[in-house]
Amino acid sequence: MGAGQFVSQITFKGQNWRDHPKLGTIMFQVFPVMEQIHEMIAYTVEALSYDLPHALTDKLSSQLKKLRDITKCEAEYLLSLDLVKLRAPLNELLTKISASVRANYIEKLPTPKSYEEYDHGGSDWIGKQLSGKDLRAFHFRGAYLIAADLRHADLRAVDFIGADLRDADLSGANLMTSMFLTQMQINSAKGNVKTILPFYIQRPLHWSH
Repeated sequence: MGAGQFVSQITFKGQNWRDHPKLGTIMFQVFPVMEQIHEMIAYTVEALSYDLPHALTDKLSSQLKKLRDITKCEAEYLLSLDLVKLRAPLNELLTKISASVRANYIEKLPTPKSYEEYDHGGSDWIGKQLSGKDLRAFHFRGAYLIAADLRHADLRAVDFIGADLRDADLSGANLMTSMFLTQMQINSAKGNVKTILPFYIQRPLHWSH
């Protein structure tokens, strides 16, 4: 998400750890902090792309400015951050936004289920057989989908924030409008040329053709 380049070019003003070995330790400590902040920024930017009430948009815009300002701070300040505390208000906003967007999507489905049936946040679905399933608008926040069979599944409007997709088979699956999906999650999964991805996600080179 550009965190590495930001650390080297902005936080350390273009200094290279190879040329300045003493900086290496602190640079490597700052990088995972910056990576998490950039992830929060990416989630916030995505959330702002949805049709939301003005009150939520204003709060998101405020969060985005705060996060972008923090990325410009000195290394010592970045290392002193309480990331759990920093993430908490954004998590609350993203939860509300996910619920709102998915509820609107569910209302338009021809045969919607009860809302509770869509909530599988934190579920242990490791290795679960879900090939061809209609999982539209499901809530998989923090779910374990390791090695799950999701071939040809319909995953539009699914909330994937924090979901573990390692070795999940997404061959032929439709993730076109999946929410809060990251490149790292997709890189850890399996797929093929028939997997439909959101426009901002690149098809991993290691996926089979």
